[in-house]
Amino acid sequence: MKTSIVITTYNYGAYVERCIRSCMNQRHVENSCEIIVVNDASTDGTEQIIEKFGRFANIHVINNPVNVGVAESANIGIRAAVGQFVVRVDADDYISELFVYMLQCFLEANHEVLGVGCDYHIVDEDENVIERCSSNEKPISCGILYRRDLLVRAGLYNPDYRHCEEEELRRRIGSEYSILRIPLPLYRYRMHRSNKTKQSDYLEFRDRFRAGQL
Repeated sequence: MKTSIVITTYNYGAYVERCIRSCMNQRHVENSCEIIVVNDASTDGTEQIIEKFGRFANIHVINNPVNVGVAESANIGIRAAVGQFVVRVDADDYISELFVYMLQCFLEANHEVLGVGCDYHIVDEDENVIERCSSNEKPISCGILYRRDLLVRAGLYNPDYRHCEEEELRRRIGSEYSILRIPLPLYRYRMHRSNKTKQSDYLEFRDRFRAGQL
């Protein structure tokens, strides 16, 4: 198995099927990609929605008995992964058909690089594009393809962080490993009612984190 996609979800039953299907529809990597869905004790029917995908040989569903947060849920998925590379996708987001292929090709050609991300489109609930963003200027917590062995060796995500877990990881390993960017909008970051509050909390947490208060 070449690449493992880890989808973490908590009460995103309205969006998770779209996310999974976008991961299933990846081009040029159809036989070398697994999908791991980690349900973090959702209470909105998410479990029933994702269980139907368990019949596919390359899709594995993990249901956390209790809520452990996004960082630890991501760690659970990464530990279960068997791919040489691993990437996180939030359950309310989705990816373009060439997302995995383009990032995977980059890592295969650049052996000294730990991970590679890409630009993204912010979309609304109806998937209309609102804005194109650079992942360097406006980083998000998902969409970076990592070499799994190096990520595990680096200690994975810090479960104490309910927000900014990706930023904390990159700060922790930044001096030792390089993470680069492809300037193509291959990821779709969905804005909706539920994550506007999450985004506000994240920005407050991020500012405190960068100020050294955490």
